[in-house]
Amino acid sequence: MIQENLQKPSEFTFGQFLLVNTYINSEELAQALEIQNISRERIGKVLVRLGILSDDLLKESLSKYLNLPIVSLTQVTIDPNVARIIPEELACRHLLIPIEYKSGVLRVAIADPTDVRALDDVKLYTGCKVEAVLAGIEEIRTAIGQFLTVEKSVDQLLKLQNFSQDGQDVWTIDELTTDLLGRDAPTIRLVDTLLDQAVVQGASDIHWEPHESDFRVRYRIDGRLCLKCRLSIGAARSIISRLKVMSGLDISERRLPQDGRMLIEVRNRRIDLRLSTLPTVYGEKIVVRILDPETAKRSLDALGMSMQVEAGIREFLHRPHGLILVTGPTGSGKTTTLYALLRELRTEIFNVISIEDPVEYRLAGVNQVQVHGNGLTFAKGLRSILRQDPDIIMIGEIRDEETARLAVTAALTGHLVVSTLHTNTAALALTRLLDMGIEPYLLAAALSGVLSQRLVRLLCHHCKRPSSITSTEKQALRFETGIDTIYHAQGCKLCRGTGYNGRLGIHEFLIYNQDIKELVLSQGSSREIENAAIEHGMVPLFQDGLFKVAQGLTSLEEVLCSTVDLENTTVTL
Repeated sequence: MIQENLQKPSEFTFGQFLLVNTYINSEELAQALEIQNISRERIGKVLVRLGILSDDLLKESLSKYLNLPIVSLTQVTIDPNVARIIPEELACRHLLIPIEYKSGVLRVAIADPTDVRALDDVKLYTGCKVEAVLAGIEEIRTAIGQFLTVEKSVDQLLKLQNFSQDGQDVWTIDELTTDLLGRDAPTIRLVDTLLDQAVVQGASDIHWEPHESDFRVRYRIDGRLCLKCRLSIGAARSIISRLKVMSGLDISERRLPQDGRMLIEVRNRRIDLRLSTLPTVYGEKIVVRILDPETAKRSLDALGMSMQVEAGIREFLHRPHGLILVTGPTGSGKTTTLYALLRELRTEIFNVISIEDPVEYRLAGVNQVQVHGNGLTFAKGLRSILRQDPDIIMIGEIRDEETARLAVTAALTGHLVVSTLHTNTAALALTRLLDMGIEPYLLAAALSGVLSQRLVRLLCHHCKRPSSITSTEKQALRFETGIDTIYHAQGCKLCRGTGYNGRLGIHEFLIYNQDIKELVLSQGSSREIENAAIEHGMVPLFQDGLFKVAQGLTSLEEVLCSTVDLENTTVTL
């Protein structure tokens, strides 16, 4: 417990201050001092590296020790011209960045204000009086990348570029090689910074798009594309070549699509990137998919499921055989859910095998098979898997009749099978399999349950605003008439002005029972199957979304937008 009446900093060194005010104990201080004597690092940095102090706790203690304010760089407006007063090298060396200039005083955000030499260097370079404020290490690094690295790299890149007015000049391979080896430092810095910032900001994809007059970089964050920067069309050439070299693609091939992968390290995390090129009329467009391994570590209880849905799924996961399907459109989080299911299932006593296209995340304890264009299809791979004595099989996606038939057969012969299917609702998954040619009696015997899902954006808890519910909104929230207030998106710097930050799932779980089995055997419609499931307690997708609106997690507009393809859910606001 940190003491309220802190001792004055002038009486102690920073290490003694931490000890006296119970941030650390004497053994931890002794350990840190021993390492500091060898490494010559500052005591705070040593304590963070040892895991004794967190970045936030270090920032808090420094603020109290030096009586300095803490500034969140995500909540202040930084003038780019002020940020660029000092060179990038100086900012990176001392982990600081200017954020404001007023009446001859330069306000500098710094991670370690006890570093007097750093502040002296800034004063010497700028000739200004320097005032220090505390900021987080990661926030400073992001600001340096945004205001210094990107701008500097773009400026240098454009100075080096020699391109014709129409931007359609052609390079030979020798010229490309010369550029990549001799003139590409600004491009390398620019690409690396944009990749780094995309990972830090939680983007799932980066779009590098040539247009008639410019080259645009867009991030997909929380399912929505947002413009990161516009570059000269002449810069596209070096950037595309750099991305191709990083992913092992042929830089001279511009007329055909290519696919590649690369592995990068961002803030001490290894991130796998999947790259796809596409020739367009203005040049090659590249999309980079960011595969953060943290996504594969999510458990079932972190996916936003209701207690009823989660309990139902766990019950079926502990059965020795059967077919469990996860359905939804592209981008609805099906792969993340599949990995969460596998994390629940993998144990030393089970042989767990997956076949995927592609294998997006490596999962320890699971034998993962990659589908490829040299003849290994889902169907062919699944036949081989059935000869490998599997207990649990994960099929990345059921795309055709042959794969569907093998999945059903595997479920009938004592295996637990989990897979995905592209349908809008849980009930439609059953009729889709019947349309693929699966005999009703086989499906009726094999199926255990179907989970359908969507992703909706979470309201930013810093800026969401409550408002009294309107008559139209009451009509939309017909399941709960006692609600007086719901929340709406507003927008702030923390959520990039969108009003949303992060996503969670809305779900419906169809539990296979005797009534639904009889409807499948008689080939009933999806509407009949859905009605029967609701009678037995299934909460439809739209209603699950409304529950999350009532809890203040998301907005009514977001739920309506995510479920616009479902019947009887359209409400005009």
